[in-house]
Amino acid sequence: MKSIANKETAKNMMLIIIGSFLYATSVNVFTVPNDLAEGGLTGFSLILFYLTKIEPSYTIFICNIVIIAIGYKFLDKKTLNYTLVANGIISVLLLVVTKWEFIPETTLLAPIGSGIFMGAGIGLIMLGHGTTAGSDILAKIMQKYLGINIPTSLLLIDIFIVLPSVFIIGTENVFLTLVNLYIQTKMIDFVLEGLNPRKSIFIISEKYDAIAKQIETQIGRGITLLDGSGHYTGNKKQVLYIIISRREVLSIKRIVEAIDPNAFVTISDVQEVTGEGFTYLPQEEQAERITEAEEQGLQ
Repeated sequence: MKSIANKETAKNMMLIIIGSFLYATSVNVFTVPNDLAEGGLTGFSLILFYLTKIEPSYTIFICNIVIIAIGYKFLDKKTLNYTLVANGIISVLLLVVTKWEFIPETTLLAPIGSGIFMGAGIGLIMLGHGTTAGSDILAKIMQKYLGINIPTSLLLIDIFIVLPSVFIIGTENVFLTLVNLYIQTKMIDFVLEGLNPRKSIFIISEKYDAIAKQIETQIGRGITLLDGSGHYTGNKKQVLYIIISRREVLSIKRIVEAIDPNAFVTISDVQEVTGEGFTYLPQEEQAERITEAEEQGLQ
């Protein structure tokens, strides 16, 4: 089991190192040379840099350590350790990756490059079971003590950081920063979900059996049949529940429309799927998680 744990640790460290390099490249190559801002703690550090010329690596490291100390209980031990490692590596690389800068003739290329590199960096760090601390922990604190959900908390933190920067970097650069933040979000989703994120579909129809048979025949996906009932009428209903890839959505919609145009259908994004017909966790990671669960059960 130790060899499995060592392989998993090595993989996570590699992801964190690559992610931290992309993070530092985003800040020093794209963001700072073009006077852009960022959201969260990095944005706060950049504002201080523009005002005082204090290197962002120092403020990011110190502020993250303080935030981690305040909110360490919101992270499990494994994530906390990797977060501390990521914080240290990012701070060092921000001092090392300083010889390159990209100042394009086409202004929009700077936030695009920054968003791609930063989003990819954060995504890889998260894949390595780490976080960039800062906003993530603050959002969890706001959720617990202010009752604000995490996505809203993250948005509020970014707004609080980015909007005041208009007085430092100007209105145009603030709008370019918003482009950067949007691309970051999409890039993080791409790294975490890949090219083919999953969808979940609920189908309510009197012709559920015919629909299910056609989906199984044409698409080859397993279907879960759920028992339901209308609250107002009390009538029993059968609900089809299916997890599919995004490219299969149109095919299923066509099947449903052809059999029952009046069927009620909802389609939602799914963050992660493991199990039959989809990607399983690697065997090493499965073994590690089983071992961790057994150890926790013995404590």
